[in-house]
Amino acid sequence: MLDSGFVNDYIDSHLDKRQVNKIQHGFPSPRYWSELSVPMDEIAEDRHRARKMNPRSVVNLYVGVPYCIRTNPGKCGYCLFPVEEFQGNAALENYYTYVEREADLYREQMSDAILGAVYFGGGTSNLYRPEVYHKLMDLVRGLFPTIYPQADLTLEGIPQLFSREKMTAIRDAGMNRISMGVQQVNERLNRLSGRQQTTRHVTNALEWARELGLAANVDIIFGWPQQTTSSMLADLETLVSWGVYDITHYELNVGGPTDFALNRFHELPSTLSNLEMYRASRDFLTDQGYEQVTAYNFRKPGDPAARPYEEGVMHGFSTMDTLGLGYAAITFFGDPKLGDGHAWSFINWHNLQRYKDSLDNGEFPVERGFRHTMVDWRLSMLFRNIFSLEVSRPDYRDAFDIDVYDEFATIWDALAERGYAQVEHDRIRLVGDGPFYTPMIQTLLAEERYQALREREVSRSKKPKPRVLA
Repeated sequence: MLDSGFVNDYIDSHLDKRQVNKIQHGFPSPRYWSELSVPMDEIAEDRHRARKMNPRSVVNLYVGVPYCIRTNPGKCGYCLFPVEEFQGNAALENYYTYVEREADLYREQMSDAILGAVYFGGGTSNLYRPEVYHKLMDLVRGLFPTIYPQADLTLEGIPQLFSREKMTAIRDAGMNRISMGVQQVNERLNRLSGRQQTTRHVTNALEWARELGLAANVDIIFGWPQQTTSSMLADLETLVSWGVYDITHYELNVGGPTDFALNRFHELPSTLSNLEMYRASRDFLTDQGYEQVTAYNFRKPGDPAARPYEEGVMHGFSTMDTLGLGYAAITFFGDPKLGDGHAWSFINWHNLQRYKDSLDNGEFPVERGFRHTMVDWRLSMLFRNIFSLEVSRPDYRDAFDIDVYDEFATIWDALAERGYAQVEHDRIRLVGDGPFYTPMIQTLLAEERYQALREREVSRSKKPKPRVLA
């Protein structure tokens, strides 16, 4: 357990850091995913074993595309995700045939699985032509013999690429929700990213979704260049006036060789201004009847098209199975009942040609992965529950034979003293500014294990390489 002095010093030194740059929904960071040989046969067997032990468990599916439309500056000015520039429908539909082939490789693994949710992301998944959405859902139905009756089937896209024809095809194919990356309602601020959307693009998409009975989520960012608290609140007031029930409101991630990091860093609000924006947005939305369901997600009851599944929400510590298909897609799988070393995180190739080459060779297109010890998997599941703002102490104890408070007492006590957490007999909750500091809290909980992983990486780098005899 970390010393209380270290914990308090750590918190003090991180309060003025940009938080979202550290965000992790799972543990560890992909920089530690260094296993180049991921045993897919072993994982398939473990998946079947886990489902026999927990027949009600579900699989959440992610299907990605690599392409985004060109912007100036590139990649919307801020995006850190691996993407390819859109080359037209022929290239996109050729890529889709590879996703079908990858799905075929998983067919036996998913033969006894229940599909809990689908997220078609990217990239930009509403680049597809209308007729392709039926093919996407045919792929899903072909891969999963059983689909949870209330499954959330979401397609992500940008407002200007939706049309009524396309939205109708999405609904008719069987999808039931759209998630729109609006980022800024304010058109002047939005143009700083090179995106060409207008307010009308957003309202049209929302009107079509409502007319067709589709649930609709809007993603919006705070901490944007030149943004103020008042301009941020104006955007939120507009979304509320449009009847948006689900709002994902998160801090801008700044880094890498992006335009915002290289050329607009001086225009960003300060880290303390971002905290004030978080407080103002949280208070405004809760005053408007929204409930905060994760560190970034706000939901207002009463949506006639609402789905019971909530993106990013997780309560519990049983089987976790998320299957990623497509370019740079990520898979997480594990169950505490399987024991040590039977949980994995892995990522597909984020080089598009390598992704295709693997499938041409009949291989899973996996680039690298990480085999979790039980400690690693426990932290990964803790991270996901913390993102959903609370941890059940009885559930954690049942899964891992340890009380989550006892395991991290010095951290919870320090957070509680600062008003960021509340320790109760049956749960630990993030309160006050705690949700804003979720990334810091996650990394602090994992500090001891990260230190061990860092030492392991240093040790590996120092190992002498085998000599090659001439």
